[in-house]
Amino acid sequence: MRMKNMYKFITLSILLITSSVKGQDLLTLEDVIKTTIENNFDIKIAKNNIQVAKNNNNIGLVGGGQSTGGTVSGGTTGMLPQVSIGAGSPQSPLGIGQTTSTLKYSNPTLNVDKQTLNSISYSPSLVVTWYFFDGLKMFATKKKLNRAEDLSNLQYRLTIENTLLTALTTYYQMISIEQFIKALNASLLLAEDQKKLAEQKLKAGVGSNVDVLQTQIDYNTIQAQIMQQQNLLNEQRVNLNVVLKQSPDAEFSVPDTINIQTKPEYESALDNTDKNNSTILIGKKTVEIDELALKEFKANRMPKIGITGNYSYQWASQDIGLQRLNQNFGWNAGFIFSWTVLNNLTTQTAMRNQTIQVASDNERLKASTLQEKSNLYKAYLGFQNNLKIMEIERQSVQLANQNLFIAAQRFKQGLSNYIEYRTVKQTSEDAQYQFSQAAYNTKLSELNFLKAQGLLVH
Repeated sequence: MRMKNMYKFITLSILLITSSVKGQDLLTLEDVIKTTIENNFDIKIAKNNIQVAKNNNNIGLVGGGQSTGGTVSGGTTGMLPQVSIGAGSPQSPLGIGQTTSTLKYSNPTLNVDKQTLNSISYSPSLVVTWYFFDGLKMFATKKKLNRAEDLSNLQYRLTIENTLLTALTTYYQMISIEQFIKALNASLLLAEDQKKLAEQKLKAGVGSNVDVLQTQIDYNTIQAQIMQQQNLLNEQRVNLNVVLKQSPDAEFSVPDTINIQTKPEYESALDNTDKNNSTILIGKKTVEIDELALKEFKANRMPKIGITGNYSYQWASQDIGLQRLNQNFGWNAGFIFSWTVLNNLTTQTAMRNQTIQVASDNERLKASTLQEKSNLYKAYLGFQNNLKIMEIERQSVQLANQNLFIAAQRFKQGLSNYIEYRTVKQTSEDAQYQFSQAAYNTKLSELNFLKAQGLLVH
């Protein structure tokens, strides 16, 4: 019967505590994930980078002339022909003109005084050039642009993972604090009862003023602890608002329970890490891009072959002189060929440097793979142990609650002094705090375990 009364009392305390936060909007796990992905500044920037990579990945940008690097801009080598239309130049502009001349000779009869010459001229032209062979560089460049777009998507995913890990870490830290505040509020209700009981005993002549003062001190201490935890909760709420791109003063509440949704299984996790880990995939994609860039450099040693054609029309007239009209038009077409045989060994040097770059990025890939697998193993071990610790702390909370109820009844019946009850109560508070921290640490291990596998976002 005593056990039932104890659980009813604790349940009633929890209901009274949680009712105070119902006025605030509850921020669920789904809300955190959705709002983070939609609003976070870093994620938006990474998403913009994807669009830039998509814009660059088109056949119009492929090719880079006979440059020594793997550039995708400039030049006329590409999968599309280069078309230009011209109509006039600074030396021979398109339009009308007027010239006034004054000439004086030894024979005055030949003099020209302010004679005006009006003229009209235009010379439009159309030039089409297409290099259909550039040592296969255009194909290597197109593949590199494809890989660059894939890389931007992987970087976007990694940004989401890192940002979500920050958001969820803060979110579950808030839940852990809420759990401890709830436990402190339950302790505050008990402390208030003990304070009243001590006062009643003193009035009845069976108590001590020392107990009255001590119960008041303990009551004040718990109130201060609640305020301190509330300060920590407010700090985490502001931090989460920043990640969610919300106003710092945006108010919301969080659930009071941390749920563990996965189990620590190492073999399948190791396989997932090889296949899905964003950092490893980025390293592999970087090596692929390096190798394609090396093919671009090698293509610069080959000749360029293309075709070109143009059509031009020229028309000019003037109102004086022997030649009043000059009109020309026509077209021509043919093959073009160019081959850079020697360029001060610039291409050869670039190829050697790019080969070294490929080797270096392969080493970076090996290093990042080892690091990510080490992160997975550490998260796996931590996850395993933290699950055990959380279960132990859960049992400790149950035992501490039973012990606290018994100690309260003994003190109420005069079978023990307040010092004994206070020691048991402090043990109960410590157990509640240790459990909230164990739950948070376990959840953090689970998040890192999922992130190492590339499963935090999928």
